[in-house]
Amino acid sequence: MRTYSAREWAERLTMRVSPADIERLGRTMLVTIDRVSSSRWEAAVGRAAALGGDVRPEKMKALTDSFARELGAFGAGAGAAAATPAVGTTATLLAAMAELAWFTGRAGDLILTVAALHGRPSPSVEERRAWMLAVLIYGGSAREGFAKTINEANTGLSPANGTKLPMATLQTVNRLLTPRLVKRYGARRGAIALGTTLPLGIGAIVGGSANYMAVRALARHADQFFSRLPYSAIDATATEVDGVLPSRRSD
Repeated sequence: MRTYSAREWAERLTMRVSPADIERLGRTMLVTIDRVSSSRWEAAVGRAAALGGDVRPEKMKALTDSFARELGAFGAGAGAAAATPAVGTTATLLAAMAELAWFTGRAGDLILTVAALHGRPSPSVEERRAWMLAVLIYGGSAREGFAKTINEANTGLSPANGTKLPMATLQTVNRLLTPRLVKRYGARRGAIALGTTLPLGIGAIVGGSANYMAVRALARHADQFFSRLPYSAIDATATEVDGVLPSRRSD
């Protein structure tokens, strides 16, 4: 009997997942993001306040270490549970959806906690959703990607950097980012989620190590994003889509 590498198993599993299944994975992510953005801000604030350390870098390290251990262990556990050659397409998809929903939810918790560490004051649900989408989609380029999307959403003239962002613009930004989540973030996480179902114990290695590294990168990207947000505040009273922000990276 032929043996397969982890990459070959992942390719075989991915080829067996239909476009409809990919759409289901995407919906799973979006439902999770909506739930986290609407109901977990207070928990994130409490989590940030409870972190050890005297300065933000120390608190960031404690937060990153905690989430990396948790999600790394979960990924390894998901892979171990699926470590059998008899796993079929349906079971594989269900396992992938469960892993993807869990990781996306905890990734959202991490992003919101980093926002709280940076002292973001009472953000609206739309703003929290935009933060999560930007960091998950663009990673280390979240600030530039977010500013570029703001420019796409706008019809007005360009104000100076750091002005208030109209709520109508933010809502348009979220509508633009939503389909990009499945295309960019979903492809990366979906591959890892499917990788946890690899047989013969390989999945435990793929899922655990991938989650561990992904969380560390995510925390770093979120910290960079909130250190230099491309706007100062949300103008909840504005009714027109307006405002163009510079998207080019500056040192």
